[in-house]
Amino acid sequence: MQALKIKVLLLFIAYVLFMLLTMGMYWWNIDAFREKLTVMDEFHDVLADILETRRYEKNFMFYPEPNSIREALVYLNRAENTVGLLRPKIVDGVNQEVYAALLANITEYRNLLHSMAEGNKTLAPQTRQYGTKLVENAQKLLRMKRERVHSALDRIRYLPIAVMAMVLILITLIYITQARKVLGRLKYVQRAAEGVAKGDYEAIQRMSSEDPISMMMRSAFDNMAAELDARQEQLIEARKLVSIGTLTSGIAHELNNPLNNVSLTADTLLEELGELDQDETREMLEDIINETARASEVVRNLLDFSRAEQRPLGRLRMDTVIRQTLKLVGNQLSMSSIQVVEDVPDSLPDIRGDLHYLEQVFINLFLNAEQAMKRGGILCISGRSDGERVCVEVTDTGCGMSKDTQSRIFDPFFTTKPVGEGTGLGLSIIYGIIKKHGGSIKVASEEGKGTTFTVCLPVMEPETDGEG
Repeated sequence: MQALKIKVLLLFIAYVLFMLLTMGMYWWNIDAFREKLTVMDEFHDVLADILETRRYEKNFMFYPEPNSIREALVYLNRAENTVGLLRPKIVDGVNQEVYAALLANITEYRNLLHSMAEGNKTLAPQTRQYGTKLVENAQKLLRMKRERVHSALDRIRYLPIAVMAMVLILITLIYITQARKVLGRLKYVQRAAEGVAKGDYEAIQRMSSEDPISMMMRSAFDNMAAELDARQEQLIEARKLVSIGTLTSGIAHELNNPLNNVSLTADTLLEELGELDQDETREMLEDIINETARASEVVRNLLDFSRAEQRPLGRLRMDTVIRQTLKLVGNQLSMSSIQVVEDVPDSLPDIRGDLHYLEQVFINLFLNAEQAMKRGGILCISGRSDGERVCVEVTDTGCGMSKDTQSRIFDPFFTTKPVGEGTGLGLSIIYGIIKKHGGSIKVASEEGKGTTFTVCLPVMEPETDGEG
């Protein structure tokens, strides 16, 4: 989080510096443009003074007026002074030679005007030639200055466009880059949320980007997954209690049989105690012991199932899991007129799992099958292995499911039962347990023909002894 704040601060500082630099460049160009306009006005003044000098020169030549030469020299001196003041700008804009030639031209022109004022009329053509040349030089300077002004104006006009184009390109690149990252993060959020909702926490780790925002999102999802994991453990235990309540009638029936046998045998033994020989008495006592052991096993299985014990995943046999589960629900299924056909070979490879969690999985599947077969039916449980996985198929001959129901069957809180008869968490919890075991669960169903749930779990790697 701190790194992200620093990154945002640096980006903000870079943006401010860029804007300050852009504003500074624009201000400098405006200031330079204003200075060039001022200099161009001064060049106009030089040209105007030289033209005035030429006008008085012509007045002297065509209309002999003694004061014309004096007026011409006044304007020529003013032009020379202005050129002197503009020397740095002329040298910077053109070169030193042009400036020196302009001053030399002015000096020679002044000398010629003095000579004509003294009565030397033969210098008139030469004077006019120098005057024309002086005007051309002034016009050339003004034209060159005008070109520089236009160049500065172009810079001022195109600088904002260039800056805007650069900003647009930069924003576009940032947008494309960030849009891809944002879309990637949104896909990650969608995938992770769907995975977490179904108990598949592996989706949280599937983010290749390691930028601060992605890492922060993944950390948030990790925390959420840990919290949901703890909540799911509580839901699993609560679901166990629901299952125990559902199994109560079957377990009561299973306990009632051995207890009745114990009671009848004890009554018979009490009534005929004096008439029975030792072998008959021993036989009846052994019956009582056997029936008591039978009842104790039922209670022990129920206690083992309901115990909230957290154990690491260990080596398990799938046939043991199925048969242990059938001990818990067998009577319940029998009372519902459901025939159980079990074909889970004991030769299947071992799996890595937790007995109590997997019992919870198959109890839910068996009881769901019972509820789907309201008038009885056949429950087939078969196991197979492809070398990498052990798969168990639980098939019933019940009412089946529609395609829409199948697509949502593992969603939390989705149920087809009436309000108050189901929470919609059973199959969602099953999905989460199977995912924790690294396995998968699929459903195939057809309305009116039954449903098949296929649970596949990875085979546990065989243990290898290291050589000493």
